[in-house]
Amino acid sequence: MANEINATITNALGWLKRAFSVRDNSTKLFQFVLYSFVFTYLLLLAFIFNADVKLTTLGAVYALTIPIYYYFILMLLTFVLMPVLWGRKLLWLILIPKFLLDMMLVADYFIFDIYRFHIDMLFINMLLHDFKGIGISIWLVLLSLVVYSVIFLINFVIYKKVNNLPKLKLKWVNTAVFVIFLIGQTIHIVGYDYKNANITRFTPYLPYYAPLTSNKLMTKLKANYPNIFPEQTNNQSDQIDSILAGKSKSGLLQYPAHPLTCEVETSERDNHKPNILIFVMESWRQDVMDNKVTPNIFEFSQQATQFDNHYSGGSVTVNGLFSLLYGLHPTYRDYMTSSPYQHQSLLTKTLEQQGYDIDVYTSSNLDRFSLKAMFFGKINDANYVNPLKDKVYINDKLAVDALVKDLQTPSDKPWFKFVFLSASHHNYQYPEEHNLFQPVETNPEAFLFDKHMDGKPLFNDYKNSVNYVDSLFGELWSVLNASDVAHNTLTIVTSDHGEEFNDDNNGYWGHGSNFAKYQTAVPLIIKQPNQDVATSVNQLTGHIDVVPTILQQAIHCANPSSDYSSGFNLFELPEQRAGLIISSYKDKAYLIDGQVYATGLNIESYSVEDINQENEAFNYQKLNQLKEQESTLLNH
Repeated sequence: MANEINATITNALGWLKRAFSVRDNSTKLFQFVLYSFVFTYLLLLAFIFNADVKLTTLGAVYALTIPIYYYFILMLLTFVLMPVLWGRKLLWLILIPKFLLDMMLVADYFIFDIYRFHIDMLFINMLLHDFKGIGISIWLVLLSLVVYSVIFLINFVIYKKVNNLPKLKLKWVNTAVFVIFLIGQTIHIVGYDYKNANITRFTPYLPYYAPLTSNKLMTKLKANYPNIFPEQTNNQSDQIDSILAGKSKSGLLQYPAHPLTCEVETSERDNHKPNILIFVMESWRQDVMDNKVTPNIFEFSQQATQFDNHYSGGSVTVNGLFSLLYGLHPTYRDYMTSSPYQHQSLLTKTLEQQGYDIDVYTSSNLDRFSLKAMFFGKINDANYVNPLKDKVYINDKLAVDALVKDLQTPSDKPWFKFVFLSASHHNYQYPEEHNLFQPVETNPEAFLFDKHMDGKPLFNDYKNSVNYVDSLFGELWSVLNASDVAHNTLTIVTSDHGEEFNDDNNGYWGHGSNFAKYQTAVPLIIKQPNQDVATSVNQLTGHIDVVPTILQQAIHCANPSSDYSSGFNLFELPEQRAGLIISSYKDKAYLIDGQVYATGLNIESYSVEDINQENEAFNYQKLNQLKEQESTLLNH
């Protein structure tokens, strides 16, 4: 009897050991992930071959390493699920995330090929609630079911046969794969810095693909190995010249849809072309424009047009400035970044063609994210004032001093001057004489430890910095206003995005974390040549409207704005518009009729006025219209 009991216990322990053997079961899991990813790799190659990129040797090496990005995502997911999957009877559950990945890739490939956007949670929501509006036929659904059945069967067969496949040393295989991945990402870091379109153009084609970039690493490499990584100058840029020689209509992007037809350049007309000044204050939200915080800009607004319902295209600087200087929804940015010189903003490119001098004055490093190249092309160093070595508020002053000096120098050509000052960015900087609003927060990072703290002291600190930047605007405007060119200058004053201080008591601070008005609504004030009467506009407007306004008002481009922009002329606004698209670094949102539809890993919809007011009535018709605008300038 005792022997039988011992045998039973031994058998039970043996069964438990086999059923919950961490080593054996984990090995099977990761062997399956490795072998089944070969199929996923082939799916991802379809995205790569779909990219209209002329492959060089280096570009081909990089392209073949891209799918490994998704392999590590799958590996990470497997690690997270391991406590559930360790039981032998539950190992088959690994088929679910693997199948979902493959299914998503196949679906995304065809959706992107047709509509030129990648699947996100909002698209899935629209698919469930407004199926007819998406325009997918029932036959395509049936075909999809067949394809997905085949995909699942392939993964199932690999799972069942994995024990019969060669047992690979996972430690060494994964180490080799990781090294190959690092080589590929290093190629991208270098290619991104040198604006090599043969490498960077792949990015928009891959869903949720975020390759590595490192301005800091490239700075060190150029300093330590100048023979291998030379500084790229305007006069020595063979790679850039080869990109510029390319046709803008090749590849995925067709920008512009048709060549611009603008005012014919003649010596007689040159004297009448208006100068253009764009003044951008960092993190300046819409409700902080009054005669107390910004007295100089407020006085300026009394002879200008103020847009009271205006939104940036980003809750972060990169997308806010992109929408301002391209006139496009920020979802187009990846396409421009993939070939920044070829797809330079049509605003600055067209002004150059019309004989304008282009000058930039900024304390911000626009070399990051290729913004300098995208916005201003191969601008000469003499025309690009970018002090970075001192405190930000001092750098702002240096930039404005340079601008004031240039304004006092007579010019026989029309000019475009872009100013972007950063003292109003956290942590807010200003000289002591601008410490006007009290009390101020002594620890500007205090909200990191108590996100529900009183926001007023830090808000006061912020307003002091805004007041300082306003004083710099006052300096340059007084000089310009006293000159003989002021009457013929189109002046635009705005911000890149807003700034939040726990306004809705939800613990949100700064910017880039939601799309409510505190982070996205910004001032926009435009003074047209010879304007001396204040007016206001209450219609919904966005940064995307600024470029068509300049091109149509200043140099009389005849094209419809849809040829190059997602926006409208601010002085010829339509009675109705679908809405606006706003992006952060991590997700995007659709602003429709005062409601925000934010999409990322999940979907949130709330009032732009108050994030606590949830919205459940989705306007799928306007969502579809905005979705279509995201691909208007893409080849289908």
